Amino acid sequence: MRVFKKKDIIGILHELGVLLSFIGLIMVIPILVGLYYGETIFYFVYPAMFAIITGLIIKTFTKPVNIMLKHAMVISALSWLMASLVGAIPFSLGLENFSYLDSVFESMSAWTTTGFSLINDVESLPRTLQIWRSMEQWVGGVGVLVMVITILSKAGASAYYRAEAREEKILPSTGSTVRKIWQIYLLYTSLGITLLYLSGLTLWESINICMCGISTGGMSISNDSFPYNSLSKVITILIMFIGGIVSFAVHHKILTGRWINDIQTKVSIPLILFVASVLVISSGVGPLDAVFTVVSAMTSTGYSTVNISDLSNTSLALLIFIMAIGGSTGTTTGGIKLIRLVIMFKSFYYRLKEAVFPQNTVIHKKLGDNPLSSNLIIDSFIIAFAYVFHYLVGALVLISLGYDPYRSIFESVSLVANIGLSVNIVNHELHPFAKLIGIFFMWVGRLEIIPIYVLIILPTILKIKDIKTRNFEQNEN
Repeated sequence: MRVFKKKDIIGILHELGVLLSFIGLIMVIPILVGLYYGETIFYFVYPAMFAIITGLIIKTFTKPVNIMLKHAMVISALSWLMASLVGAIPFSLGLENFSYLDSVFESMSAWTTTGFSLINDVESLPRTLQIWRSMEQWVGGVGVLVMVITILSKAGASAYYRAEAREEKILPSTGSTVRKIWQIYLLYTSLGITLLYLSGLTLWESINICMCGISTGGMSISNDSFPYNSLSKVITILIMFIGGIVSFAVHHKILTGRWINDIQTKVSIPLILFVASVLVISSGVGPLDAVFTVVSAMTSTGYSTVNISDLSNTSLALLIFIMAIGGSTGTTTGGIKLIRLVIMFKSFYYRLKEAVFPQNTVIHKKLGDNPLSSNLIIDSFIIAFAYVFHYLVGALVLISLGYDPYRSIFESVSLVANIGLSVNIVNHELHPFAKLIGIFFMWVGRLEIIPIYVLIILPTILKIKDIKTRNFEQNEN
């Protein structure tokens, strides 16, 4: 039997068509901004029309399919790639001497909430492109696919949720969960914009900073990343923490007045304070800037108030560690995730107990109040291994291109974990091959590795299955 039949492929195209139309609709916002400020809008009008019309045509001439995990993996992988390819068009049309490859890198960095930028002078960008980068991150943070689930929740779309590593439920149904996530996301975005504006920032700065902070994207409208006052730093630390450490399920409990006891939040706070203290002692960073940098790194936001290249090797090593781990599950952050780190430490602890205690001793493995299953342990180690493998491969690629080994590791982790903090390797002068690898690694990291490789190996699986089927039929005859 084939893995995918014709109706499966048509069903996947149907969902991609819906998503493509939505990407076109999102482009309407920069068009409105351009009209308000009297800026050129043609480089948004044409891509928006193309996306909306093409998406509607695909949707019209295809039929939905009952979504299973195999479909969700492929749709998930293709959606982020398609969003990045289409989202790159305004950059390519609107910027001089900015190739389509550079534009795809910029767009992939935005959609995946990585935050790297190849644009040398972001302050000179028209407001249309500034808001487009922020919109890509804001929508990408909560997930393009989550937006699609809102509409397709009655079509068995819960598999999307699993494929995007957001399986934690808030309410019984996927549709109600996603609607609640959007409500929470909009609430915190509105509050963040208001607080930043009251701290002394302009409304334009407040909107863009909050959108990129709550989504843990970190693209800035300033060439200095975050050159703002102390109060705005404190508010942004809170925004990043909300976006990358506290999961949507915990937010829901807070907003409904229920007591929370989240293990990821409890682990993150002392870890943040410890690494921040090392930055203060080892690199002479001020306490507020140290906390800001560590929270930005752990939440995969990428805002920076210090020159990362000037930090000591000890500080860089600890930042690499917390970037590699990332924030909490059920948030907008990237990386391996705190809960998997806890699970791996717990499994190591229980294995030590099994080695020391008598063989007939019954050891109850728990994660908080819940049982710690073998499948959960195995999944955590598999995902962690996949991330570490890509961290190392990315570093080797950069080293082979002549970059410093230690800083190559930092930049590779920042790419795969969707962080965006940089030691000045990723820039407009980056080798074209490294740009391609960077695009791939940001894409892989955003979807937690597995869905991308399902898409990559799928043609091989289909071919092998087809050969086996033909051989079986020949033998039967």
